[in-house]
Amino acid sequence: MTGFALLGAAVQTGVSLWLRRPSSVSAHRDAADGIHGFCGALTGCAAWLACGPSTAALIWTVLGSALCAVLIRFLERLRIFAWLPMLTGPFCAVNSALNPVFGRWHRDTSEAPPFEFFGPLPELVTGTVRASAQVLLTDHLLTGLLILALMFFAGACEGLWSLTGAMAATALGFWILGGEPATADLAGYCGFLAALALGAVFPPDDAARALRLLVPLAGACLTVPLWWAMDQTGMAVYTWPFVLTTWVTLVTQRRWTRREVAGAAS
Repeated sequence: MTGFALLGAAVQTGVSLWLRRPSSVSAHRDAADGIHGFCGALTGCAAWLACGPSTAALIWTVLGSALCAVLIRFLERLRIFAWLPMLTGPFCAVNSALNPVFGRWHRDTSEAPPFEFFGPLPELVTGTVRASAQVLLTDHLLTGLLILALMFFAGACEGLWSLTGAMAATALGFWILGGEPATADLAGYCGFLAALALGAVFPPDDAARALRLLVPLAGACLTVPLWWAMDQTGMAVYTWPFVLTTWVTLVTQRRWTRREVAGAAS
């Protein structure tokens, strides 16, 4: 899986730089920062999870990562994406299209449940930690704890919003989905991402404290019914609930701010 992730990141980065030739300093800087590779890395992971270590997964990874680079280059020319972050939208769009094509070569890559050395824990606790681990496409408790630790290492705000989003979405997932732990874990990871994005990365500007707290929490909770609705269609959900929720929230905030400015000016 690591190999496919590295391959996807390398392919997307290479194609992105080729599409921007002669490459600007900013393009090289973004490539060095991983901006032009993370959708490709996710594509490699998605291909491996669906098809296992196979020729189909290899073709999917190379083709999908290259298409991510092309799609991002196209979206960069749209006015809205001059300020709206693409997030993992390109990854979701490309792989939602490729999954039905290559899904016929599906292989079960699941393994026996890993040995857990934490003993019995409340379901909400394990669900929250596993939801955090799902960001890296696994449900291992140790992975989830490491991811949360890294979030707090990045900053207290990042750590608190990640933990809060994962916990709120997982709790709502238990309630909506009838207390099925495995499904609630999956319903929680987009809450982790949405709260992190709306609370720490793109917080509302000049908003009241209550609003700055409410918006990320509401965004995290909104991903749960959206995830459930998309999962019922049988499609590969990926991170669509996080992307769509964050996009809608940021567009709404921008329009509200413009409306407030226009009202103050008049």
